[in-house]
Amino acid sequence: MRWTQDDVIEAAFATLEAEGLERLSLRGVARTLGAHLNSVSWHVKTKQSLIETMADTIIGTVDVDDLPADPIQQVRTIAGRYRAALLHHRDGGRLVAGTFTGTGKTLRVANAIVAALLAAGYPESDAARLCWSLVYLTLGLTQEQQTPSDKPGDHVHELFRSGAYPALAEVGEELMVADTFDARFDYGVDRLLNLA
Repeated sequence: MRWTQDDVIEAAFATLEAEGLERLSLRGVARTLGAHLNSVSWHVKTKQSLIETMADTIIGTVDVDDLPADPIQQVRTIAGRYRAALLHHRDGGRLVAGTFTGTGKTLRVANAIVAALLAAGYPESDAARLCWSLVYLTLGLTQEQQTPSDKPGDHVHELFRSGAYPALAEVGEELMVADTFDARFDYGVDRLLNLA
């Protein structure tokens, strides 16, 4: 059977869902596909090129059409869709972080964000930096959300009460409040856009 790059990427996502990013490999993708390693290597030469292609595929699903009329709401909508695309895949935040494929799919999303920021009246340098800040917020928060972790225990509150961290003790209740990741994301985007 002759496999296509789309077949390989589909198998890569199936492997990612089953085994996670740490165990993702060309050999594992070949196993999922039921193909020889050479069939996978023909389309993606290295694990890094596989990850970059997968990242580009994820970002390619971000819809930048059918946006609200208000440019600031356009930015909020695109950022929300970007986060949803990352969350749709196991380890999606980690997979996309640190990659820059520079393809039309990746640049299409950045272009839509920057265009909306420029339309909202941001100077060019601010629009560029704000685009990066929104991407970094989204990637970082998504990675944390997708990483299983224990909730802070009583020992954290004891450390706050010890006097060793006075600023954290002052805001401790707010810092440790059980905000949802959605609430943290909305707050972060609003603060970056000067809406909060």
